[in-house]
Amino acid sequence: MSSQISADNIKLSYLILYNVVSCAGWFYVLVLILSELVQNGDFATVYDRVGWILMIVQTGALLELVHVIFGFVRSPLITTAFQVASRLFLVWGVVDIFPEVQPHWAFTTMTIAWSITECVRYSYYAFNLAGFHVYSLLWCRYTFFFILYPLGAGSESILVYQSLPYSKQLSEIYYWLQVVILFVYVPGFYTLYTHMIGQRKRYLGKGKDKAQKAD
Repeated sequence: MSSQISADNIKLSYLILYNVVSCAGWFYVLVLILSELVQNGDFATVYDRVGWILMIVQTGALLELVHVIFGFVRSPLITTAFQVASRLFLVWGVVDIFPEVQPHWAFTTMTIAWSITECVRYSYYAFNLAGFHVYSLLWCRYTFFFILYPLGAGSESILVYQSLPYSKQLSEIYYWLQVVILFVYVPGFYTLYTHMIGQRKRYLGKGKDKAQKAD
C-alpha cells in the first residue's frame, strides 16, 4: 500500500512539474515575441528570436503521448497524437524546412495564439493537479479559444499555403500532402471549435461552484 501511495505521489509531482515547466516555456516564447515586436516592430525578425525555443518547447509535448500511453492522464490517445503531430508538422515540416515563410506575419500570430493557449492550459492543469481550482483559469481556458483558435488555425493554414511553391520544388508527394492538409483544416477546425463550445457550456454553464466540482 505504501509503495502504491509513493508511486502515485511521484507521478503527481512529475505531472505538476511537467505542466509548470511547459507553462514557463510557452510564457518565455510569448515574452520573446512581444519584446521583439516592441524593440523592432518587424514580424520578419520574430522567428530568428524565438524559433529555437519554440522547437524545444513544442517538441517537448511528445511527452504528452507518453503520459497517455502509460496511463498518467486519461486523455484520448488519438486526439492527443493528432494535436501534437499537427503542431510538430507546422514547426518542423513547414517553418523549419521552408525558411522563406519564416518572416511572414502569420508565424508571429500563430505563435502568439499557441503561447497564450498553452500558458492558460498548462497553468490550469498544474493548479488542478495541486488541488487548487482557480475559476479565472477555467474561464480563460473555455473563453479565450473563441479568438485564439481561429487566429491560430488561420495562421497555420496561411503558412502551409505560403510554403506550397517551395514544397513543390522539394517533393511532389510532399506538396500534395500539404494540399490535403489544407483541405482538412476546415472540417478539423469546425470539429474542434464546436467541441470547445460544448465544453464551455458544460463547465461554465453550470456556475462557478459546480464548474469547480465537475473539473
